[in-house]
Amino acid sequence: MFPIMNQPRIDKRPIDKLWQDRSFSAALRRSFRLISVSLCLCGLPGIALPALAEFTKTAWRFSKPVGAATSNDGYLRVSVDGEVYRHAQQSLADLRLVDDLGKEVPYSIYAQRETTTQESYEPKIFNGAILPGAYSTLTVDLEHEAESNTLLLKTSSRNFKRRVEIAGSNDRKQWLVLKADGYIFDFSGDQKIHLTTIKYPDSKYRYLQVKVWNGKEEPLTIEGARLSRVKTTPARRVVRSVRLHSREEDAKLNATVCVLDLSYENLPADFLMIDTPEENFSRMVEVQAGNDLKTWESPQQGDLYRFRTDKYSVEKKTLRLPEMRCRYLKLLIYNHDDPPLKLAAFEVQSVEEDLVCRTQPDRSYSLFYGNPRAHAPRYDFERLKNYLSLETIPRVRPGAESENGLFRPSTPNRPWTERQPVLFWGVLVLMVFGLGAYIVRLMMKVKTA
Repeated sequence: MFPIMNQPRIDKRPIDKLWQDRSFSAALRRSFRLISVSLCLCGLPGIALPALAEFTKTAWRFSKPVGAATSNDGYLRVSVDGEVYRHAQQSLADLRLVDDLGKEVPYSIYAQRETTTQESYEPKIFNGAILPGAYSTLTVDLEHEAESNTLLLKTSSRNFKRRVEIAGSNDRKQWLVLKADGYIFDFSGDQKIHLTTIKYPDSKYRYLQVKVWNGKEEPLTIEGARLSRVKTTPARRVVRSVRLHSREEDAKLNATVCVLDLSYENLPADFLMIDTPEENFSRMVEVQAGNDLKTWESPQQGDLYRFRTDKYSVEKKTLRLPEMRCRYLKLLIYNHDDPPLKLAAFEVQSVEEDLVCRTQPDRSYSLFYGNPRAHAPRYDFERLKNYLSLETIPRVRPGAESENGLFRPSTPNRPWTERQPVLFWGVLVLMVFGLGAYIVRLMMKVKTA
């Protein structure tokens, strides 16, 4: 055992006395508040406050002439073209419609996107039976007259293709055929494809009779059915001009890499069609987007396939994508160990966007854009748009793009601390030394007390 050496004791009483002194604590708090306020005041001139919406032509680089509406109500839809997409912000927040007096005209961006509503039913199923060598049948009871147009058959069977016939009735005596050539199929190979949903014309029957034609094949195991009323309002779409920029085979990825050029930056795209003359194939496709040929974003994946055999006849050559705003689309078609596909054509679509506004026949108008610092305007017209029959409003295309001769590029205002670095740091150093001297002086007063 080693003896425990006596450690020198530190007399903490002066320090305790210092911290317990109320005048010292209050002075210290005042000092910290003083330096905090001073620092805030030094940085305050650098804070950029958002300015109120005010149109000045010198801040917008590009413009297009827009014709006025000739109808009595004056409402007009102005299409947004590729040049506007290329030079405006991606969000289109810098669009401004201005009349010949320099006055802003309220507007709203309108895009008729696809909307779908669905009401589903779980009906009673009875009279399930099989006619050997012909068909399987079942009857669906909704228990009351109800609108429907979609049937989903639930089955655990695999690798099949069947023709389905659907008939409707309200009294189970007279049956009217709604769909005679519906098809369901399942392909459970390396890539599973399962489709047992059949669409038929809108109907309002209580009973539906379903026949699944098996012929000489093994009857399917039907486990249930679901009916629904699906109402889809299609989007108003536009086909974009597209050309194949490049194509190459990537040996490391075992993929065909194609780059498509849409001609304009920031152009919206959400639909892709890839056409090929080949049959009996299945490929996974990855789509990337970019405004240059260096940076690629928003990778999305989908399947491309076509089967044409005695047993199957099905294809999928389109991909629906989340909306991308880009000039280039990069496609990676993964071939794995199969030879590359022959690609015949490409098609790119997007939802068409319009600027909806109200004009006067005796005025002329211009659409300004190309201000990266502009904020999206907020007009009452945004709510008024909801009470208009937008599909009936006449639509015009803006004129040729011109560069604004009055445009003056704006330079961002640097914070005051960056514009006056010597003064800022000098003041800060003096404040720190002054505070330190003030604290030492207080400590000396408390110690001598």
